[in-house]
Amino acid sequence: MKDFKSSTEYGWQTTTEDVLDGIDLSGKTALVTGATSGIGSETARAFAAHGANVIITARSTEKAARVVEMIREQTGKTVIIEELELGSIASIRAFANRILTHEVKIDYLINNAGVASCPFGKTVDGFEKQFGVNHLGHFMMTNLIAPALADGSRVVSLSSTGHRMSPVVFDDINYENRP
Repeated sequence: MKDFKSSTEYGWQTTTEDVLDGIDLSGKTALVTGATSGIGSETARAFAAHGANVIITARSTEKAARVVEMIREQTGKTVIIEELELGSIASIRAFANRILTHEVKIDYLINNAGVASCPFGKTVDGFEKQFGVNHLGHFMMTNLIAPALADGSRVVSLSSTGHRMSPVVFDDINYENRP
């Protein structure tokens, strides 16, 4: 099987087909969080198109069903939907329990889901929403499902350039003492 190239061989015009050219992912399992649009849905589609078994997570299973149908039409592959709200510890624990109960081995975990540029808010557990969802949610979820990661698996956590707007202010992580 052809291996992935070095990341230095890619640029801003690189497509998923460029990255996966000649790679057969049959027998591999990919879990993609936040795969209802954008990079997440394209990542899930590309994994399926190259033979992987794909699990996507979404807050909205209705929205996810539309993506799953698109992937099935384009690739012929069935994609599994798992409900996951990364802003809820209870939802993360329930999701992890379902994954571990199914005894699936995950070869590729793509932590893609996130919120950005949203009005100030808090998760159901009281964390500032962006920090709670984008960082704490994925961290907790990844740690809880770690036993399901296959030997040699890859975990990829996406980010943005939003951190350039402000550093993480650890003394006020929940924006309780500043605007």
